[in-house]
Amino acid sequence: MNKLQQLREKRNKLMADAAKLIEQENLTTEHRTQADAMLADVDIVEADISREERVAKYEAEQRATTRPPRPGFSVDQEADTEKRAFSDFIRYGRVEQRDLGVGPVAGTITGGSQFVPQLFDPVLVSARKAVGQVISAVNVRKTDSGAAMKIALENDTALGVTVVGESAGVTEADPSLASKMSGVDKITTGLVKVSLEELEDSAFNIDAFIRDKFFKRYLRGVSKLIVQGSTNVESIVTTATSAGTAAATNMLTYTDLLKLWAGLDPEYQANASFLLNSSTRAALMGQLDTLGRPIFVPSTTAGAPDTLIGRPILLSQHLDNMGAGTTPVLFGDFTEGYTLRTVGDLQVFRLDQLYLPSEGVIGFTAFARVGGYATDAGTHPIQSLQMKAT
Repeated sequence: MNKLQQLREKRNKLMADAAKLIEQENLTTEHRTQADAMLADVDIVEADISREERVAKYEAEQRATTRPPRPGFSVDQEADTEKRAFSDFIRYGRVEQRDLGVGPVAGTITGGSQFVPQLFDPVLVSARKAVGQVISAVNVRKTDSGAAMKIALENDTALGVTVVGESAGVTEADPSLASKMSGVDKITTGLVKVSLEELEDSAFNIDAFIRDKFFKRYLRGVSKLIVQGSTNVESIVTTATSAGTAAATNMLTYTDLLKLWAGLDPEYQANASFLLNSSTRAALMGQLDTLGRPIFVPSTTAGAPDTLIGRPILLSQHLDNMGAGTTPVLFGDFTEGYTLRTVGDLQVFRLDQLYLPSEGVIGFTAFARVGGYATDAGTHPIQSLQMKAT
């Protein structure tokens, strides 16, 4: 089995495993995290497949081209040498060693640098930044269109049973009903222009590279919208119910966090998580409870979240740092308390003709439509804690 076939089988297995996780009836946060990790591995393997296919295409072109071999080489030896040299150059940046120009050289040759090609690192080094886990924590609802959508809310939790006497009448006690509307915002990843020369000469698959960048921009951007809000995306922070105020302006303690715990109804505590940024997490690492035990416990299992007072920690760098009057931490069942609405999928467009006649470039852009709304029918599935103002 050749390397290209192995890579394709590896990609197919990752996709099948991710699909199996996602299609489960009871999809958990852990399942979503595992599936996201598998899909990220798929992107890496597909990039490897693109490189292998590019090399294979080049080798096929070279086999179709005939030219006189170097002295002392047969046609087959010449082709094998060139294929091996090019393959090593693309994969590892290796080139043939030459000794021309090493030390004083007699005659008309004054240096050997003209005979040595530049090295090229075949790994594209990309800056990385966390997209956050809030998208995988909230409920996601995909709709076919962006039409205004009514959300029905019902709260019957205040009612139970009433003791009545014999032949006594029954008092009407209807459930409490309410509704809200959801709209969507149109969002874009921006425009990227690539010259025809770059598309043809690049050692990387530019199309796949841009699609990957756009998808990560989408994840980062939507995560920020969920936290900070926009016209039609409600902020998960401002729609949360306040559980109180911390005792200090720049420090959270075990006692402060207990306010969040106590404010959340036990019905939501079984699936509750903390949402905060990495700076706040770091500040809580040294905190102890009243028995002297650490309230922060790092995970010992790959892919499993750290815990705070026994509940999972989800990270979002878009939440506030600790400071006077800020809201640095949320606690609750995010699947029950918030819904991200998406219209279809992220659409990536390749603009072949728009910029080609005037600029000689191909444009790439992507669009999506999203909305978001709190699903709090009255018992407050998400709690927030605000720092002391002064």
